[in-house]
Amino acid sequence: MVEDFVDQGLKLEKHGHLDQALNNYNQALEADPNNADAWFYRGRILSRTDQFEDAIQAYNNAILIKADYAKAWCNKGIVLGVLDRDEEALQALDQSIKLAPDFMEAWYNRGLALRDLGRYDEALADFDQAIKIKPDNNDAWFSKGLTYKIMGRYDESLAAMAKALELYSDDGEVSLEKAKVHLLKNQAKEALSSIARAIEADDDLKETAKSDEELQALWESAEFKKLVS
Repeated sequence: MVEDFVDQGLKLEKHGHLDQALNNYNQALEADPNNADAWFYRGRILSRTDQFEDAIQAYNNAILIKADYAKAWCNKGIVLGVLDRDEEALQALDQSIKLAPDFMEAWYNRGLALRDLGRYDEALADFDQAIKIKPDNNDAWFSKGLTYKIMGRYDESLAAMAKALELYSDDGEVSLEKAKVHLLKNQAKEALSSIARAIEADDDLKETAKSDEELQALWESAEFKKLVS
């Protein structure tokens, strides 16, 4: 019975029926409060619906039942990162990596936590490890690019973002951030080209570009105004 509730919850979750999925996980836990997977999936739904404190408690319950649950440690770390509790996030992600050294998501999210803590070189090393495990991880390449940007290493930032776009050409956010790096290098023509690519991928980025102060140097440009009109 418990597994039936969990399996049905997973199917519902896959199709976006989150409230119904949560109900199934709750029923599984009523039948067996010591089902670590049901707690994990419950935490995942709660985190997806921005109920972060409850999600952390669900992951904690999964870990209490199954201390070596690497995915639960990782997801707990992700939620703690969302809440800007980066030191706690780092501890959870460290534990996840200790349990599963090839767990790409844990390396990637630990990189994000390290970057938020200003530990940029360590963050880059973690993104590299995530890429080593999954070479086509465009998010890790993009995060490398953003980290290099923060560090003022603009050529390396552009190279990393170009790799991210090579892997996923329709990522407008990457193209828009790439435009900002071009501007930092006083490359207005290249910046405008990247903005055009961003808008082509996602028309909603017109409004973002018009209000993003990092692009302010272009706002009065006739070509910029044409792009965002």
